Amino acid sequence: MRRPSLLLAAILLWPGLASAQEARVAVQTETSSLDPHFALVGANQAVMRHIFDPLVASDRNLRPVPGLASFSNPEPDLWEFRIRPDARFHDGTPVTAEDVRASIERMPRVPNSPAPYIRLAGSIAALEVVDSRTIRIRSRGVDPSVPLNAMTAWIIPARIAATATTADFNAGRVTIGSGPWRFVEWQPGSALRLARNDAYWGGVPSFARATLRPVANDAARLAALLAGDADLVDAVPPGEVARLRARPEVTVSAASSNRMIYIGLDQANDPSPFVTARDGRPLAANPLKDPRVRHALSLAINRAAIVDRVMSGAARASGQLAIEGQLGFDPDLATPAHDPAEARRLLAAAGHAEGFRITLHSPNNRYVEDDKTAQAVAQFWARIGLDARVEVMPSNVFFTRAGRREFSTFLIGFGHSTGDAWLGMAQVLHSFDAARGLGGLNRGRYASPAFDGLMEQARGAADPAARDGLIRQAQRVAMGQDM
Repeated sequence: MRRPSLLLAAILLWPGLASAQEARVAVQTETSSLDPHFALVGANQAVMRHIFDPLVASDRNLRPVPGLASFSNPEPDLWEFRIRPDARFHDGTPVTAEDVRASIERMPRVPNSPAPYIRLAGSIAALEVVDSRTIRIRSRGVDPSVPLNAMTAWIIPARIAATATTADFNAGRVTIGSGPWRFVEWQPGSALRLARNDAYWGGVPSFARATLRPVANDAARLAALLAGDADLVDAVPPGEVARLRARPEVTVSAASSNRMIYIGLDQANDPSPFVTARDGRPLAANPLKDPRVRHALSLAINRAAIVDRVMSGAARASGQLAIEGQLGFDPDLATPAHDPAEARRLLAAAGHAEGFRITLHSPNNRYVEDDKTAQAVAQFWARIGLDARVEVMPSNVFFTRAGRREFSTFLIGFGHSTGDAWLGMAQVLHSFDAARGLGGLNRGRYASPAFDGLMEQARGAADPAARDGLIRQAQRVAMGQDM
């Protein structure tokens, strides 16, 4: 379905924090693991960035820049990475090319991942360790996505990569990176404690210690801040921003994020597990496979109302997966209209004039107002004749089930990690192909040969203008099919 873009990032700052030795942070969503290769999801990535270094860094526009390693493209299908000489792991050992090789090879092989790291591995035809600080990647043809994927390639010591399990990382036995913070202790559900890495190559953090505490409830998180029990909090409810700005002891920081919130639809199963007749009887066929039904669900949603009433204006509606300023963003792709009459006509044309029962699943502690947004979407679906229900759950449960593709419709987010929309679209919309690193986040199994073909052309397009045009064409194909 076409994606409403709900964009909000907000942090509150307690003035006394600048002179403190410990930063106490209350976060909405806890990481599901300390294994840096377990899940390519936002909450995990935020924590990984503290403890581990990715192979390549990013600038303010999410474009790849030298970080742990510099990179070059000496041949059309060859990428060379040169590790900086002062990069060391928390145990004092230098970061080497063998560590990079072992990390890249481990990434797609972690068992039970709800969002697997397959995209870089899918681009690689061969890996070559040249010397202790140099590694070369031979891509499967011309592929500008290699350095983009390297921006989430977290590097760990080779000796750990060889045998360590996710449980070993979670227990802290092997949680060693080269990032700005060293692991101290993790008590899941309670607190993650970190200590400053005074030998960090990228600059020493301002605080000696940091404690990240999960507080899923919005009111409890704000209460912790105002009581002085937390110095910073994230995911401020939009309706609270004006009240907090009026308090002199609190500073509010807000900006548009790179996260898209969208509704995923099951287009693989017959029948779909949470789509039935209105009386609960199974349907012989999955109505979500019919583009008329998908388009009807999209037209039923009043995105402007969600932005205004649920998000208090702290969001934007969108008709595409790319974000403004990103390669592949198409300014001519309009936000889908709200047209319930046309939605009902389409349902009738698809043989569902009487509607059907459908359940929308959503996390309730991952995105700003996620559960309220899901409730609003279900209400709009009910207005076109569906028996629409909502089931919400903690994000750790939700993402595990979504990764197993247990839902029919689900509210979920995707955060772009680069300034190039190809990477996100190749994961969320491309047909699933684990061997080639494509479609790793395509939990609904949307599939379009036309879309895939354009994305294949864009993958090998080194010229930015040509790449931009192909990605735009691919978006128009997907949006025209209402995914």
